[in-house]
Amino acid sequence: MTGDLATDGLPARDIVDVRLAAAIKLGGCAICAVRARSERATLDAIIAERVLDIGFREGLEREHGFCRRHSAELLEANRQASGSLGASILFGAIIERRVTSLRESLRARGRSRRQRLAEAGRRPPCIACSQGASAVEIALGRLVGRSADPAWAAATLAIPFCLDDLTSLLRAAGDEAAFAPIAEHHLARLEELRGRLDGFVDHSAQDRRHLLTDDERAAADEAARLLGGD
Repeated sequence: MTGDLATDGLPARDIVDVRLAAAIKLGGCAICAVRARSERATLDAIIAERVLDIGFREGLEREHGFCRRHSAELLEANRQASGSLGASILFGAIIERRVTSLRESLRARGRSRRQRLAEAGRRPPCIACSQGASAVEIALGRLVGRSADPAWAAATLAIPFCLDDLTSLLRAAGDEAAFAPIAEHHLARLEELRGRLDGFVDHSAQDRRHLLTDDERAAADEAARLLGGD
């Protein structure tokens, strides 16, 4: 699909470009959006295709599992699709294995019991988190690879990356020359936000509140999104 337009004038050569452009169009941190989309797609696929997969269920708590957040989101995905049957089956398999592990741990004594309980508390990788991380890695590499394209460079300049994803993007970019202006722009954006936060603090005293600007009032909300992600 070389030469096609993804959205907002961004040239797309494959589905990665199309999905990345759609994430940018949402207006928040595009990498957060890529991660969320991949994680939700993974949960939807598990509910639709893997619930009755005996091998998949046997792998739960051994090879893969769900983190706390994705356990809740799995149920939500199931309810939006059909109900809660699939989640109930998977949750039952998880709880059965955890109870078995805990009972075996409690049969031991002293140091052995503590070691077994510590081992029982170690969770396997969350399958949704792993898929999200893989999608993010691809998206970061694509943003760096597209940085020499004027349209993509302009779009990347405008993305309000959260701090964690910006850090990952800078790491992925390394010393890529075409990315240097983008990196400098986003560091200047953070410094400007820090200045507005300082301005809010300075102007919050009773006798100085009349000096507060709208940008300073908005700074804390922007900082929360920067640090917490979208």
